[in-house]
Amino acid sequence: MKDADYIAAFQQLLLPVAYEFQPQLVLVAAGFDAVIGDPKGGMAASPQCFSVLTHLLQGLAQGRVLLALEGGYNLQSTAEGACACLRSLLGDPCPRLAPPGAPCDR
Repeated sequence: MKDADYIAAFQQLLLPVAYEFQPQLVLVAAGFDAVIGDPKGGMAASPQCFSVLTHLLQGLAQGRVLLALEGGYNLQSTAEGACACLRSLLGDPCPRLAPPGAPCDR
């Protein structure tokens, strides 16, 4: 799974349900097993994708979003993903993603 897959899942599944639920706080188990370079996750999400996903979550709960680091098995990839999320929480603009193509058909 790549960036387009994660963003599509957020936009089509997670966010509609979350907006209907209207949470007062969003808690995220911020694992980075899905980031490019993680040997156990086998996924291919970019650190920039994590920034975009964090930005999308900030539309919920009046921006009250808490990320708790919980995983990732490649120190460099985990650090890049965590930094990308932190930049988003601090209000940096979303980075540009590589052209997404289509989500996978799985």
